[in-house]
Amino acid sequence: MGRRYRVLLVSSSGGVLLDLLALRPWWERHDPVWVAVRAPDTEVALVGQRVHWQPELSTRSRLRVLPATWRALRLLRRERPDVVVSAGTGVAVGVFLAARLLRVPSLWLETFNMTGPAGAAARLCSRLAAAVLVQRPALLASRPRAVLIGELY
Repeated sequence: MGRRYRVLLVSSSGGVLLDLLALRPWWERHDPVWVAVRAPDTEVALVGQRVHWQPELSTRSRLRVLPATWRALRLLRRERPDVVVSAGTGVAVGVFLAARLLRVPSLWLETFNMTGPAGAAARLCSRLAAAVLVQRPALLASRPRAVLIGELY
């Protein structure tokens, strides 16, 4: 077995959570810790996982990005992840900003249901990410630096 990495997974509920859960064969080989938005599906799916519950950030709450980034800086200093992975959620914005400041590589995974223009969180986080992973070939033309990984489920 290779090196075990400390992986910080950032998720809200719904499809974002499903995409990150689809990566379970990969992250289970490492030391995962989650930053997640509390919702019925995240509470059930993440039972037994180490989770830091955070409030969701919407595009209307731009002023809350600074406190979210401050919280993420403290969390990343404490957890010391080797990599941050998210599949698209507002809560990822503060974490990706903090990861960039601390020089922690991050991966942005476009959700499978994403077929059109990227949302605000996706545009910002994909610029901060070391790599952008897409599940549909059609997204390669509109996502700079994108890497096609195929459908996760």
